[in-house]
Amino acid sequence: MYIIDLDKKIAHNLSRPQYECHINKIDKKRRKKIFTDDGIKRFLDNNSLKGYNGCEFCMPDYHEFNMQKIFG
Repeated sequence: MYIIDLDKKIAHNLSRPQYECHINKIDKKRRKKIFTDDGIKRFLDNNSLKGYNGCEFCMPDYHEFNMQKIFG
């Protein structure tokens, strides 16, 4: 199962949680649950939902590093 933090626009994989994810600090009202691997792939690949990214700790395959945050 996957949890989407709607405030930070980060997807977390609950089968591989890491301490750095801080999943327990995500407000329960600001979460979206996705239950399948295909569902999370469709969600993150959806062009109309720009800005959503995989967590760098529990979903590194879906994480895209944003260089503009450093140099922006």
